[in-house]
Amino acid sequence: MNPIRIVTDSTAALPDDWLEVHKVALVPLLVNIESEVYKESIEISNRDFYARLVRAKELPTTSQPSSGDFLTTYKRLLEEGAKTIISIHISAGISGTANSARTAAGMIEDKDADIVVIDSKQTGPALGFIVKEAVEYAESGKSKEETLNRIYQVMDSMRTLFVVNDLMFLHKGGRLSGAKAIIGSLLQVKPILHFVRDDGRIEVLEQVRTEKRALRRITDLMIAEGGGDRLPTNIAIPYADNIEKAREVARSLEEEFPGIGAQPIEIGPIIGTHVGPGLIGFQFYYC
Repeated sequence: MNPIRIVTDSTAALPDDWLEVHKVALVPLLVNIESEVYKESIEISNRDFYARLVRAKELPTTSQPSSGDFLTTYKRLLEEGAKTIISIHISAGISGTANSARTAAGMIEDKDADIVVIDSKQTGPALGFIVKEAVEYAESGKSKEETLNRIYQVMDSMRTLFVVNDLMFLHKGGRLSGAKAIIGSLLQVKPILHFVRDDGRIEVLEQVRTEKRALRRITDLMIAEGGGDRLPTNIAIPYADNIEKAREVARSLEEEFPGIGAQPIEIGPIIGTHVGPGLIGFQFYYC
């Protein structure tokens, strides 16, 4: 048994079979749609969620896992022989999940238990990339300190840039100010949104007139981030109920930058609730 065990949450968009093979523990967030509460990735599929989202009379709501959910997970891993638990989660700038995890860590009575909770300042495939890097280091026998250093290195390099169809989803969900959402909607612009590096909030980076121009600008920003002469270590194309657009973007990137290996990955109900159908973007890092 690996002495370092990794925990994450359902917004990381990681496949169930990968989680099982690498023994990564997943704590799901909750989505409330039409008065029914579901555990993301466990009790409701992306397809079912997006089909219901477009029909729903009221915007779904989301909630973080309870500290009890994390406590149960941490106790199980410690009983299985874990010496260190590294728990990596959705940005605290948009969710209280990391706070629930920290509360649970403080409730562990075993004073020798070593639990590190990390606010990734990201979500979606970007969080998944961070988790995969942590798992690779832990499985290769790296120490806790080496694994944590790699996690923070990837976090510092990670960028998320995206556009949405309707800014009002972000506003109604409390993830974007009303003024920015209303102005963007009225002007019919496609703002490039990003996660602010210091606190993981979602903010407008630039205002662009069309989705095509926004995606071109995001591509240019991505290449500039790498110094203009190298490709990202990993890149995902996060999308929300628009697989054909994501595939088109990935093909276009492959044609322009052979070998880039862009991966279309759909975001689930939690983030989908706050961005609405039609999100498309890039999540990438260089290191």
